[in-house]
Amino acid sequence: MKKDTLIGAGAILVVLVGIIAYALLRPLPAKAPGTADASNLPAGSYTEHAAYYDIAANYATSTQLLTSVGASADAAAIAQMKNFVGSTIAQFKTDGKFDSLTAQDIKMMGFDQGRKETLNIVYLIASSPRTVSYIFTVYTDTLGAHGNTSFHTFTFDTTTGASLALSDVFTPSSPYSSTLSSLARTMLPGIIGDGADTGMIDSGTTPGNKNFENFFFDNKDFVVLFAPYQVAAYTAGPQTLRIPVSQLSSILKPDYR
Repeated sequence: MKKDTLIGAGAILVVLVGIIAYALLRPLPAKAPGTADASNLPAGSYTEHAAYYDIAANYATSTQLLTSVGASADAAAIAQMKNFVGSTIAQFKTDGKFDSLTAQDIKMMGFDQGRKETLNIVYLIASSPRTVSYIFTVYTDTLGAHGNTSFHTFTFDTTTGASLALSDVFTPSSPYSSTLSSLARTMLPGIIGDGADTGMIDSGTTPGNKNFENFFFDNKDFVVLFAPYQVAAYTAGPQTLRIPVSQLSSILKPDYR
């Protein structure tokens, strides 16, 4: 799979391209998920157009696990991802309080002028010799100064079907968290380029699983995604940290080296 793999979701091309344009124009070693290709729309999708919001979501209806492990592993993976999509949609509606808006709320938000809040959820797939990952990009526009992007990754072992957390791919008691922190702080200034803020980078890469939870394997690279604001200003867009697996071989479990 190529490093610049594009995610399929033609519906969000316009809203996402502005967010990642800055990153796409720089000579970065890797780019974060971003623009869409309508020809790659997945089989599963959900759309909802209401008076005050629009929702478009895509999710996998089959996985590589079906052939490599079996139907039960495939079904479990699909259920896990579909639950994420469903809970994200539910939270969006809860936060929007669309069922209890007052006339003042409607006017203040501009809903009476045709404005709407937006939620888009799309995904891409990455693989390595032992894993397959589904990388979800969530774009939310609640009519503030700008929309926001976040990521959620699901990585599965293609031999066992297990859903892999960060701690599952590194050897027990290894200093993987501090190693990732150190590598991120060394590599991200060059990835971000002009305007890189070491204070933001340090804050967003402190040792701990939460800062590196959106990870996946892409062929021979271990990749971590950072949402806007985590390690750089919003204008810098999302950031992608791509670490050759060879640099982590001493702490990765043998199956994932």
